[in-house]
Amino acid sequence: MRGLGLRARLLVMSLVTMMPPVLVATMVDLRNDGWPGALLLAGAFAAGGVIAYAAGTYIVRPVEALIQDAHVLSAGLSGHRSVIRSSDEVGQLAVALNQMAETMERRTAALADNERRYRFLFDSNPLPMWAWDAETTNILAVNQAAIDKYGYNREHFLTLQIVDLIDPSEMERFSGARLPFSEARQNAGSWMHRTATGKRLEMEVITTSSRRLGRASWLSVGMDITARREAERALARSEEQLRQAQKMEAIGTFAGGISHDFNNLLTGMLGYCDLLLSQLNPSTEAFADVNEIRALAVRGTELSRQILAVSRKAVLQPAVLDPNAIVLGLDRLLRRLVGEHIALHTHLDSEVGTVRADAGQLEQALLNLVSNARDAMPSGGRIDIRVGPISPEQRQRFTLDAQTEWTSISVADNGTGMSDDVKAHIFEPFFTTKARGKGSGLGLALACSMVERAGGEIRVESTLGVGTTMHLLLPRLDETVERPSDADQESGSLAGTETILLAEDEDAVRTVATAALERRGYRVLAAANGDAALAISLAFPGRIDLLVTDVVMPGMNGRALADRLVMLRPGLPVLYVSGYTDDEVLRKGISADERTLLAKPFTSLELSRRVRTMIDGAAV
Repeated sequence: MRGLGLRARLLVMSLVTMMPPVLVATMVDLRNDGWPGALLLAGAFAAGGVIAYAAGTYIVRPVEALIQDAHVLSAGLSGHRSVIRSSDEVGQLAVALNQMAETMERRTAALADNERRYRFLFDSNPLPMWAWDAETTNILAVNQAAIDKYGYNREHFLTLQIVDLIDPSEMERFSGARLPFSEARQNAGSWMHRTATGKRLEMEVITTSSRRLGRASWLSVGMDITARREAERALARSEEQLRQAQKMEAIGTFAGGISHDFNNLLTGMLGYCDLLLSQLNPSTEAFADVNEIRALAVRGTELSRQILAVSRKAVLQPAVLDPNAIVLGLDRLLRRLVGEHIALHTHLDSEVGTVRADAGQLEQALLNLVSNARDAMPSGGRIDIRVGPISPEQRQRFTLDAQTEWTSISVADNGTGMSDDVKAHIFEPFFTTKARGKGSGLGLALACSMVERAGGEIRVESTLGVGTTMHLLLPRLDETVERPSDADQESGSLAGTETILLAEDEDAVRTVATAALERRGYRVLAAANGDAALAISLAFPGRIDLLVTDVVMPGMNGRALADRLVMLRPGLPVLYVSGYTDDEVLRKGISADERTLLAKPFTSLELSRRVRTMIDGAAV
């Protein structure tokens, strides 16, 4: 029966159903009629077959039609419906089949709509998205934005694991951060990723759990925050620079506030020491004691100048210098400074040209750098001082102005080196890693200030356990080095008989300056302030050959006094004296040239030399 078709099975069933009554009738007829009964039996069988075939056809055709409809629906043909209409079971089956088709079409349309929405949200999302298996970490799906961001094609992307997107530096952190899969779990964080080309990206990643792909998986959305984080770091650096500038300004205000009085005291101490030394026998103990006092005052002047240089309040006297000559001039002092346990080597370049800087500050900066290098090698080592142009590789590494020719003075050691944290603070005033009492923390701050005020830059390269190299980078010049005049060199030609008007509000400075000049034969008209100096000038009938005035005085300052006197006495030379002066004073017309501005504290000899230079220059 299983091998027969539906129509054949219905025919057989009909015959089987009709057979029992026919057989009974036939047996009765055979007993009574013989062969006529047999013929009647055959006719009965034939009629039963016809009836069975007709009944089977009537039943089978609708069923076959339903079967055909089912095949069409299973093939996915949309819109097909069964046309069978009857009230029997077959008709009910056709109605159920049509309802099922309508339900399937609605669900299929809903699924297609959901698929379109998913594709729109996933593939059209401008943010990189990827789905990955929670167990194997294989990437299961990826959108176009991720393909564009990471540089892999789609086929290659789908062969990767999530760890292939993560920078190797993050692997340990990723292993510790992985959590077991759980429904409705979400986490976010920033990770360093790497593209197909090796470019590092800082990504903000939000990950949520999902089973929509038929398995436990994670769906991640990433946002490239590399530029934002760099901007934040730049802002932090700017804020730190602002705080540093504010700190420097505070230090400068503090230093400027006390330096004027402090330098006046030191000038007075040096002046009185010089006066005493000129009267004492060099062989006496008193001479030695006074000389020691003077040495202490000189040390005080150096400290004062360092503080003022760091705070940018110092009076600079820039000049054209030969960097080779500066290094050679310090060679003997530097070798005594480092000691015998450290080898000091200098490398000069005759084609290096010249630079413009304050000679004293440049020398002090080199002394500080070499001192730091020595302290970084307590067990001995090597220091190399190199003078020369920078190489193209250095220009690129230091990100220097390509339009400027640069001269480098570098100090390299093979000492302990510095960590990144220490390097971030080394140029801050009073920052030091040395033991208490071993350093003031002003050395590198002074070097940085000196280089920047000379229009240059300073760079540091250091590795822990390897050593440190400090680069002083100054714009190269092709000008000739300025040589001191004969008047500056000949101490025997400093005497004179000219008349000098001295305006100084500090009593000690005014006293020692007057005494120093009068001992060399000058006639000094001393005034305690600008008003008094102006009154003396108006009352004095003779010629005044030079005005020596402090810049900062109560009432009428030095600049205003000079303007008034030059109007009254045309051609009067002016020598300004100041412990410090800010940019505002300089903009008002006071030159920072070393011949017209004398910085406090000064010695009697320095004052005499400068006075002689000013008078002789005006007479030419």
